[in-house]
Parts: sequence; C-alpha cells; structure tokens
Amino acid sequence: MKTIRKAITLIPLLILWLMLSIFLWGFVFNLITDAPPAQKITLYVDAETPGATQLAVQLEETLGGKVRMVKVRPFDYAMFDSGALTGADLFIVPSSHAETYQDWFCPLPEELKDQDLILEIGGVALGTRVYNASADTGIAKDCIQYSRINGIKEDYYLFFGKNGIHMQGNENAVDSLAVDAARSLFDLYK
Repeated sequence: MKTIRKAITLIPLLILWLMLSIFLWGFVFNLITDAPPAQKITLYVDAETPGATQLAVQLEETLGGKVRMVKVRPFDYAMFDSGALTGADLFIVPSSHAETYQDWFCPLPEELKDQDLILEIGGVALGTRVYNASADTGIAKDCIQYSRINGIKEDYYLFFGKNGIHMQGNENAVDSLAVDAARSLFDLYK
C-alpha cells in the first residue's frame, strides 16, 4: 500500500516532466526546421488557406533557391504575435480591409504598376488585384478560399509589407525578393 501511495504522489511530477519535455523538443524542432527572416518570404492571407503548404512549395520552387523557405499563413495564425503579421513581406487582403491595414503596406513597387487593376488609398498605389469577385477568378484559388465578407463577395489585393525585409526601400531590407515572389504568384496562376 505504501508503494502505491508513493507512486501516486509521483504522478504530478511525471506529468510536469512530460510537459517540459514536449516544450523543449518542440522548441528544438522549430529551431531546426525554421529559417531566419533573411532567408524566408512570408505571405499572410486574410482568408482561409487550406492549400498553404502547396502554395508555399510552389513559390519556393519558382524562386529557384533564392530563399530557404516560403511561409503562407492566414491572419489568424498571428493572433497572439502581431509582430510576425506586421513584419510580413506580402499580404493578400480583401478590398474592404485594405484601409484598416494600410499602415502595414508600402507603396506598390514600380515593377508591378503595369498590372491591370491597382488599388489606391489616399492617392498612393498600394495593391494589385489578385482575385476578381465578379468573375470568381484569381491566383492560387485552389489554395486560398476567397470568402464573402459580410455576405458580399469582394475583390482581394496583393500588398507589400512596409516592415518586410525583402522589399528594397524598407528599413533593414536585405533584397527585393518580395517582388520576385509576387511575380511568381502571377506567373503560376495565369
């Protein structure tokens, strides 16, 4: 009976040890599999992204080894860490939310001002359309669920992050791979 009581008193300690072990191995796994920001392009989408992994792999392949990793995430992913969201390289956002997030966006690069439909806010070209709601066509439609906002279908636009490090002209910019990634998106889904 004494050994059973002793075993029962050890259970909370074993559970604590198990939890600490899981956190430690999760941290180690994240360190091994993640890439530093200078070697990673991040695209946040203000919609559901059931094909995020597929889209990320396609972008990595088209970028031809210029970056180690591409991450495609829904906005919900950054619910507890807004720094990751505001520091993204690219955003896909519905037109009704563009003004809400405009402080995160930098002006549209000159290289992409030749696109068909440009979204201007306050006289500044900020985004280019990637989803046409009336025609129900858009880039990465098999990977992104362009949804209705308040029951209304609307266009989605691609924006470049003001704090992204892959956009020339931004503070701490290391290269201009965000433009290459955007062109790859357009080329993949012509």
